[in-house]
Amino acid sequence: METLSAEFESAVTNVTIHGEKQKRASAAHTEVRELLEVDRQLRDWGIDTILIGSYARLTGRYPGKDVDVFLRFKDLSVRHDPGRIYEEVKRVLVDHYGLKNQVPGGRVTEQARSLKIDFEDSGVPEELAFSVDAVPAVPWSEHWGIPNRNRDRWDEEDGRWVKTSPVELAIRTNTLATAASTSTVGNRSAYRPIVRLLRQVRHVHLGDNRPGGLYTEIAAYYAWSNGRVTGSSWAELLAGSLGVVADEIHLAVTDGMLDPVLGTQLKPALYAGQWASGAAKFRELAGLAKQALDADKCRAAKLWRDILGTNERGQVLPLPDGCDANGFPIASIAAVEAVGSNQPRGFA
Repeated sequence: METLSAEFESAVTNVTIHGEKQKRASAAHTEVRELLEVDRQLRDWGIDTILIGSYARLTGRYPGKDVDVFLRFKDLSVRHDPGRIYEEVKRVLVDHYGLKNQVPGGRVTEQARSLKIDFEDSGVPEELAFSVDAVPAVPWSEHWGIPNRNRDRWDEEDGRWVKTSPVELAIRTNTLATAASTSTVGNRSAYRPIVRLLRQVRHVHLGDNRPGGLYTEIAAYYAWSNGRVTGSSWAELLAGSLGVVADEIHLAVTDGMLDPVLGTQLKPALYAGQWASGAAKFRELAGLAKQALDADKCRAAKLWRDILGTNERGQVLPLPDGCDANGFPIASIAAVEAVGSNQPRGFA
């Protein structure tokens, strides 16, 4: 079995947010959180911020587009008006960063239920740019409510808030990643790196089509939680994960996919055709991955490079020494060229 251990170590690094991007993102979300937490009105409402989303779960792939900050107003409830809360958060952010396209250098953009602050400094490479999304939330039993995307419902007593539980999902992700039963590569838990690789694969082969990255991650979460992925190398674990993610997505064609915390259907709901096309693509890629495990080194690298594609750092999986990009050993190509050469040959 060819596992390309050294090359996959590089691939895992290449899909991971680290270095300068991580430093910039950390400084930015810290700045935004501190700005909001010192505002008098927001403090009166019990603001307590926390990171959520794939960045917080350590499952986001490089380069990462945004960092989600959950603004928990612990002294409010779903009885309160999301419109007023949203406007107060907007006030603080716009006073500091300015409204985009309204003032020179403005960074804040209003979104359906959140506010986006861009961090795109001139002279900084595009892959280091990102945004911070500030999402207001209020307690809802043991979960949280966030504003309905449909602002027309903000004046209604029922429907103005949508139940969610991203903090608990992060906790469960960490529990799975650190469980003694979770597969490792060397001494390293493999779950989060494999999810990042899966998100990379999904991005390369599905692009803007659904299911998206979160749904792919949740499919992997179910499969890994049930112990359906085994192996001791990145190649084995990714190949196995592609297959079981295909299975999970195929089940969703008729049954949908449930939120791991709330037990309700994920939203936005997808059409059966979207689930089916996603399942077919992951099934195709799982077949290529199986071929790669059974191939020689150079052919395996070619197949995995086709599966993993590129990101802003270039090819995710580097070529092994002695192999060309078409999957052939360099030495054998040189030998063929020599045999077919038009150069004159001497006689012994």
